[in-house]
Amino acid sequence: MSYKKSKYPKSLIGAVFLGFFLLSLKLAVTVGSLLLQKDGAEAPPFPAEVLAEDSKAKPVPSTPPVKADPAKPAPTKVASSGPGAQPVTDLASYLERKEAELKQREEKLRQKEEYLSQMEQEVERKFKELIPIQKEIQAYRTEKEETQNNKIRSLAKIYGSMKAKEAAKLLENLEENLVVHIISTMNSDEAANILSHMDVKKAAKISESLSHR
Repeated sequence: MSYKKSKYPKSLIGAVFLGFFLLSLKLAVTVGSLLLQKDGAEAPPFPAEVLAEDSKAKPVPSTPPVKADPAKPAPTKVASSGPGAQPVTDLASYLERKEAELKQREEKLRQKEEYLSQMEQEVERKFKELIPIQKEIQAYRTEKEETQNNKIRSLAKIYGSMKAKEAAKLLENLEENLVVHIISTMNSDEAANILSHMDVKKAAKISESLSHR
């Protein structure tokens, strides 16, 4: 049996077969990695790709997990009522400060009330001390008025016993207020006779003053 010689050299045919074999192997590895990733496992990378990634990637140091210390209590989070709200500790200090301010105001009001009470007691004590003095002054005024009235009545009797013309001349030289008091204590006949002998203007003024009494 005779074989027909190929027109292609054996080296070229070997290279084609080798390339086809490598391509099939790479395709098989790729399909296998896809199947493993689908099942949740991680496929090992191709050696050439691993070398390329190792040359580019930098090692990232892993942070060791922090172990909780049982002796130290876990930090408690401060509750807040919303974004931008004051923490509970700040709110507590604010309330304490306001309570202290209210106590200070109450203390000031208490001191003012105590001061006003003392002043009221002092005024009441002074008023009680003034009552006897006021009574003495009133008694003195009453006595003085009574004495003055007695003098005026005496003068009225004197001028009333005189002749009307002479009494009128004397009264014209006295103070008008005193003349009014003297004539007001006389009876109507004596007063009319004296006024009739006085100067007309003087008698008119006295009569006007008598009408207002």
